[in-house]
Amino acid sequence: MKFTRKEFLKTGALITGGVLLQGHKFLYRAQEKVSGLKTIRDNIGIYIERGGTIGWYASNDAVVVIDSQFPETAKNFMAELQKKTDKRINLFFNTHHHSDHTGGNIYIKDFADKMIAHEQCVEFQKKNYGSNPNAQQVYASTTFTDKWRQEIGKETVVAKYFGPAHTSGDTVIHFEKANIAHVGDLVFNKTFPYIDANGGGSVASWITVLDKVSNYYSKDTFFIFGHGANNDLVTGSLDDVKAMNSLLSALIDFVSKEMKNGKNKLEISLSTDIPGTIGWKERVAGMLRITLEKVFDELNKNKL
Repeated sequence: MKFTRKEFLKTGALITGGVLLQGHKFLYRAQEKVSGLKTIRDNIGIYIERGGTIGWYASNDAVVVIDSQFPETAKNFMAELQKKTDKRINLFFNTHHHSDHTGGNIYIKDFADKMIAHEQCVEFQKKNYGSNPNAQQVYASTTFTDKWRQEIGKETVVAKYFGPAHTSGDTVIHFEKANIAHVGDLVFNKTFPYIDANGGGSVASWITVLDKVSNYYSKDTFFIFGHGANNDLVTGSLDDVKAMNSLLSALIDFVSKEMKNGKNKLEISLSTDIPGTIGWKERVAGMLRITLEKVFDELNKNKL
């Protein structure tokens, strides 16, 4: 079935108006309930409410926090964290620039001694949100290009950049002794991802980055993910990282073959039966279509 240009533009506008123009809200709609602090091991855990998963380390001698969600949820998180420790946050990290990971910086800043992020995270946070008077921004004052490392308390914390992926500034934060790594939105566990091309993201580069992540960390590394198909899937193993890589490869293979068969963007984006995607779900209706459109745009632009 072929679509006219008029039909294509009309249908695409409906999707854009219904989902994309709401910013990145589709990334966090499935997480709407306060979960409290959940401990993983060795004084390290997660907090789930609305937005990207917050990671935390709270011991007698140090406190580290990763990502901030939104102002109102950051406030809820801090209320829970202060039940566990009366210490200030020594180190605070943003994994990337999206508002469901950085919006709460405005609240967290009063509790944090040092705020750290990749330089591209800060650049795109300023570019995308800096002119919005209704969402005051706080940016990391300490930035890095490749790796940032510090021993703190009984832990060694390492922030590592592997290249453009979900965005241009995705960072992995690794607690070396506990061997727990927060990968932010490098992994959407069992749910179709968003590829932020306007934020420097690339599905082809994302695959390369996940290859590097899989080789850099061990099979025993415990991972925290920015998003999952449900709240039980925001943590996992190296196998989940590799599964995410396989999904992205499957999407590229499918879209590439369909393009070679003469199908246009709309026809491809309406596909639902995609080899290699069994078990992967949409967090909200239309997410698979958006993902397929992003893959098409990249392949069409680069003629891969």
